[in-house]
Amino acid sequence: MRKAQIASVLSLALLGLLGGCLILAQGGFTSSSQRGERSVFVPPPQAYVMAAIMFALSIVAAIWLLREIQANRLLYLFAGAAYCGIAAILTQVLSAYL
Repeated sequence: MRKAQIASVLSLALLGLLGGCLILAQGGFTSSSQRGERSVFVPPPQAYVMAAIMFALSIVAAIWLLREIQANRLLYLFAGAAYCGIAAILTQVLSAYL
């Protein structure tokens, strides 16, 4: 069960990071109705709120993972800097290819 927990929280952290970067790279996102009849593009001001939610979800998952390995403060600092760097690079790469 422990490996499954770590794998699920790790995937939550990675997918939250990817989702937030996709929203930033595209300058918004498209949402469709329940039946898929019509879609609506959500513009940047409202989309940034969703991106913030995705990043917050990802950061909480990453903090849980760091707590599970009993990281010290230096590792928290390094992980935070790495997270910001990966998010910036991933956003630039996605905006170049999308």
